Amino acid sequence: MTPGWRLFLSTFGLLWFLKLVILVKFGAKPSLPYLLLWPGMDPSPFLSGRHTDSPQAIEPRAFLKGWMRMIVGLACVIGIALGSHRLSDLLIGWVGIAALLLMIHLGVAEVLPWLLRWCGWNVGPLFDRPWAAKSLDEFWTRRWNLAFVEMNRLLFLKSLRNVLGKRRAIAGAFVISGVLHEAAISFPAGGGWGGPLTYFVLQAVLVQIRALRGSRILTWIALVAPAPMLFHTPFRSQIVVPFYRWLGSALVAQDLLSWALIVAGLGHFLVLVASLQVPSRLGWYEDIPKLSRFNQKIFWVYGAFILFCIVGFGVLTLTFRQELIEASPVARGLAAFIAMFWTIRILTDIFWYDHTDWPPGDALVAGHALLTTLFICLAGVYWTVALW
Repeated sequence: MTPGWRLFLSTFGLLWFLKLVILVKFGAKPSLPYLLLWPGMDPSPFLSGRHTDSPQAIEPRAFLKGWMRMIVGLACVIGIALGSHRLSDLLIGWVGIAALLLMIHLGVAEVLPWLLRWCGWNVGPLFDRPWAAKSLDEFWTRRWNLAFVEMNRLLFLKSLRNVLGKRRAIAGAFVISGVLHEAAISFPAGGGWGGPLTYFVLQAVLVQIRALRGSRILTWIALVAPAPMLFHTPFRSQIVVPFYRWLGSALVAQDLLSWALIVAGLGHFLVLVASLQVPSRLGWYEDIPKLSRFNQKIFWVYGAFILFCIVGFGVLTLTFRQELIEASPVARGLAAFIAMFWTIRILTDIFWYDHTDWPPGDALVAGHALLTTLFICLAGVYWTVALW
């Protein structure tokens, strides 16, 4: 069995096993959304069905920040994969882990709860701004991987307290975390046994040290300094590095730039579809008549010219795709201009627009995130053509 399959079985297999144990313990019926969509352990939000009559609204600022972390993390993963043949195994291992943590733990895990709440399942957060933790106790119990905290609460803590007492029960929970991380990290890597367990035993000891409390710097030193025990060399060399090298080879073999230009060309027409909805969605038909007649005309002329440019970018990209790939000076100049166009649009969204200015509604919040993601992808493709 390959390390990749061992990683899949040890993570998802263990996750589903623990979920089934919780369902049996509480006599709950299996729920496909709980088993397949939600990495958390508490089944209660899924037992009473979806509350489609009163879904929870998406909080724009938190959702968009999580979405952007996910997109930036994904871009880093792709960038590391494409450059993996030039990078050392040591750099790929550590930077690659950081990119995956950013994309999954701080990105996907922030976006997913809001999407499920929008669908009617009132789930809790999976992470809560772990960078704000001022102590190890706060980090491990209220900030980081709250699904794991739920699991300990539902399955282990009560029994541990009865046997060991409250203080030792916390240490016992850290030991259990270490054992589970051995299964998820050392087992698929085929080595490094004892590293993850030692890391969590050390965290159990450090949690009790009062001198570490109240300081973000000391908290993060205590978390990061012993990280080589957790993400040990066998895990990085057998799992992380091969993953990035495989992904890089797959992307290059698929003639990535050619396909990216096709998608970018078509992406401009997706922007056009979104733009055509703007007058009705943003109330232009009500607001623009309040302007003077000349200013109304200027406004519509500006809008028409922007649409004309976007259509032109798409048509030129699809028509002269091969010239863009060959990167003649004229083609690189055109790519640089289109890249600057979309980069300025992204910076305008970040530094000029405000989330509170956008009309309310979950659909518009999600649409804003998707549209900004499209702008980032367009800018990335054309900067690649211009600078590669």
